[in-house]
Amino acid sequence: MKKLLMMTCAVASVFSVSATDWYRARKDDAGRWWVVDPDGRDIFLRGIDHANWNGHFCEALGVNPYREENKKRYASQSEWEKETLARLKSWGFNALGAGCSPELRGRGLLHIEFLGVGERFSAKGNDFAISKFEGTPGTAFPDVFHPDFAAFCDEWAARKCAPQKKNRSILGYFFDNELAWGAKGSSETGMYDAVANMPASRHARRALDAFLAARGLAADGADVPLEVKTGFLRLAASRYFGIIGDAVRRHDPNHLLLGARFAGLSSAHRVVWEEAGKVCDILTFNNYPWADLDENVIYFSRKDAVKAVDAYAQRYEWAKKPMLITEWSFPALDAGLPCAGGAGQRFNTQAERVRATELFARTLLALPFMVGYDYFMWVDEPALGISKKFPEDSNYGLVNERGEPYAGITSMFARLNPQAEALHAKGEMPPARAIDRAAQAKAAVFPYDAPTAYANAVFTRSGDEYRLEAPTGLVLKGRVGGRYAFDSVEAEGLKCGKLTFMLYHGDYQDIDRVESVEWLPSRGALRIAGVGAKNGHSFRIVCDIVPFARKPWFAANVVSVENTCAEDFSDIKVYFRQYAPWFGDWAKGGYRAPQNVWKAPASAVWIRSADGAWCGGASYAPTVRDFIYWISGEGAPHPDAVFSPVGSTRLAAGATWRPEGKAWMVAAAGRGGADGWRRFLGEFADTQSRGVDLSCK
Repeated sequence: MKKLLMMTCAVASVFSVSATDWYRARKDDAGRWWVVDPDGRDIFLRGIDHANWNGHFCEALGVNPYREENKKRYASQSEWEKETLARLKSWGFNALGAGCSPELRGRGLLHIEFLGVGERFSAKGNDFAISKFEGTPGTAFPDVFHPDFAAFCDEWAARKCAPQKKNRSILGYFFDNELAWGAKGSSETGMYDAVANMPASRHARRALDAFLAARGLAADGADVPLEVKTGFLRLAASRYFGIIGDAVRRHDPNHLLLGARFAGLSSAHRVVWEEAGKVCDILTFNNYPWADLDENVIYFSRKDAVKAVDAYAQRYEWAKKPMLITEWSFPALDAGLPCAGGAGQRFNTQAERVRATELFARTLLALPFMVGYDYFMWVDEPALGISKKFPEDSNYGLVNERGEPYAGITSMFARLNPQAEALHAKGEMPPARAIDRAAQAKAAVFPYDAPTAYANAVFTRSGDEYRLEAPTGLVLKGRVGGRYAFDSVEAEGLKCGKLTFMLYHGDYQDIDRVESVEWLPSRGALRIAGVGAKNGHSFRIVCDIVPFARKPWFAANVVSVENTCAEDFSDIKVYFRQYAPWFGDWAKGGYRAPQNVWKAPASAVWIRSADGAWCGGASYAPTVRDFIYWISGEGAPHPDAVFSPVGSTRLAAGATWRPEGKAWMVAAAGRGGADGWRRFLGEFADTQSRGVDLSCK
């Protein structure tokens, strides 16, 4: 009874502020942030994204599958609206996030208006953009130095905001969604680099020249300090948020400024968060974290040592404003969708999906600076993907495309959401469970084998040509001075194309040439050193290639990455790249492997549709950051197996990163299509679960 009384008092304290006409944000005496509704009640936002009659368009089908199902199921759209609103309210949601049908507004759920002002301005043409809009999130950034930008923002706010000035069901305004704060480059220096490379006549370049001149510097000089480059980014962010914020306030002083929905936490540098916090009432961001169901803890990303709550708290310290997460989700593979496209961790079952979703929701509810979450999203994506430019095909939905609710996740929200205010007031984090991290780390380290294990692997060299052959049917060929680590990869007669290494150091650069090779009998490894240089940045990557004794597989292990130029690398990532000759099948709707699956290795694959031949890679390394093979809109292959240091990714001039067996992947090929590929993943996972050396000796 005492515990119940305490909870009742805690809930009662939530409703203790005076009424106003509009929603606002406030921090209570305990330091906990809330959204206050027009009746003076403190609330925690529980929103839903894309509750929309149309659902998603499917380019491959030429229709919106969900809308077609709705036409069969409902006598009218209004009938769908009535049922959808009733469902959302019964599941405890109180807000409509991005992409919802306008007809749902003002009917018991508050909503947010989406402006898209920066993206719209950048789409006017090259002269209006620092980063050109390419039809997908993360590509656009407006030229905030353009003389027309302020007038454009004012006109857009007059059109979009002024009519809503007296609307009591609106929370506020999103400025944009996932802008390119790094202008498609580094979040730290990408904006500066993009503008510095513009013609002198462009408005942004003129602003940069003036900015540098005031500091006695020139844009084409090599002596521009990092703090000056981020200072220019701060100036751009200040203009973006300041000009748009002023325009909205002129035409609607009543509703909240809700930021620009940052793409995760790392797409916008610290100075951007700081400038956003000076203008916005609430900071918004999209994030798809990693749920460790064994430890019962949410991490910032896959196998990342940083907990999500710590990463969020750091941004709160920068912005000093409350936060609203505007996209998050955990798809599951048993929904029958590919779940290969789109962000986020995957789970094998709906039961696991529900556990991860509840764990993250409870984590957010416990954070004092969080004022809500918008769940992504109402309905699943099409199995054939949305489009070639946006090939998402995942189980994000509360309902499937037939409008059938997923019982597990909807009943969980129906139970949890009504407790949101009480849980937020209480502020208790979900209890963590102890895990043997040392054993996990040991299992993830690449093991070299005993001295005699590879006596039957044959390395030969003739002039610059080199060849590594194993009795399993694996044949690897390359050339010192060549562009690729291996010009030819062959497994049991299957010709699998090329393999090489790449470094991201603020720009993307494959090795230019193989500098040296050395066979190491004691390790059963072929050591390859590759070098590259681009725009004054040079590097050396050294990798060991280790063939398996019983399988036509090989492992590639990063030995070292050296910065050989005179300038620091602010952010490094090393890539293994498999260029299978049949990569074009991906663009034709070929199989794509789901990414970030709980308990599964990071992996990706190319599959040839004609005969099911496949070529792919997988890793349990703790430094894996991304593992996805894809095709750009221009048809270029991107086999991105990405690894980077845990923690700081800066590499000083002349310095070397030595992963010590913690940045590796296994490459394999075979037949049998998607089923054959999944069999390989099962075998590979089994070597890890049984503690068997990767050599499979």
